[in-house]
Amino acid sequence: MALSTIGTNAVADDAVTATKIADAVALGKVGQVVTDSFTGTESSTSNAAGDSFTDSSVAASITPTATSSKIFVSCQINTGASNYADGSHVGRFTQAISGGSTTVVNVGATSGNRIEVSSGRGSESQGSNTLLNTHFSFVLSPSTTSAVTVTYQFARRGNGSATAYINRTGDDGDNIEQQRTASHITLMEVLA
Repeated sequence: MALSTIGTNAVADDAVTATKIADAVALGKVGQVVTDSFTGTESSTSNAAGDSFTDSSVAASITPTATSSKIFVSCQINTGASNYADGSHVGRFTQAISGGSTTVVNVGATSGNRIEVSSGRGSESQGSNTLLNTHFSFVLSPSTTSAVTVTYQFARRGNGSATAYINRTGDDGDNIEQQRTASHITLMEVLA
């Protein structure tokens, strides 16, 4: 295949400029990154079946530089439960815009009596000695230049007296068979 060359006299002076190149390259770039780690432990006896959730300490805030920016969310949560039945961990996220509203985000569609969550119960795989690592990644379009706070909320699955945990097992005995973990959240502004 022959190579074609376009002479500089065939290109208009304003066809390619430094500004046009910079604008084209800037699309989809990461504008800023905010990350937070939570190394403590938390518990919740809130009942997901009653649409009651507890705000966790796994949260971060970012202030977009443009209303057209997207927010890419990456989050890792380590969950524990007092038992595999009623204590099973259920989670979801909220987006709060400074001076505005708080909404639940990254959840399934409404369908009958089903609970809208980001992670369902892990009953078959979560006992009182188990830590389950769950990762989430999703994109928000807040359309604002005000601060946006993303918070992980959690609850226990059932109606009993069980407890859901973050960063610890249900038993949490002081021995080498039990663990403590960290959970993380990262917010990235993606420029439009």
